[in-house]
Amino acid sequence: MVCGALALLMMVDVAVRTGALAAPSAEVARKCMHFSYIAYPYQRPGAVKMSGDRQSYFRDCMAKDGDVPEPVAPPKQQ
Repeated sequence: MVCGALALLMMVDVAVRTGALAAPSAEVARKCMHFSYIAYPYQRPGAVKMSGDRQSYFRDCMAKDGDVPEPVAPPKQQ
């Protein structure tokens, strides 16, 4: 019993030191979502073939804790 508790304490200590328990803040999530819509603007479903580009950009931004350059909006089609 003591050995199991000691092992659990060691795992928690390692997780805290490596930042494994830290989650991105709400501000980072808002920033990443905003940037993902700048890079990949909303288009009506069915109008274009959808890909996971926006979701991929968001995940990458969240993984980098929001430390990405602000994207440039693509030119508007007329």
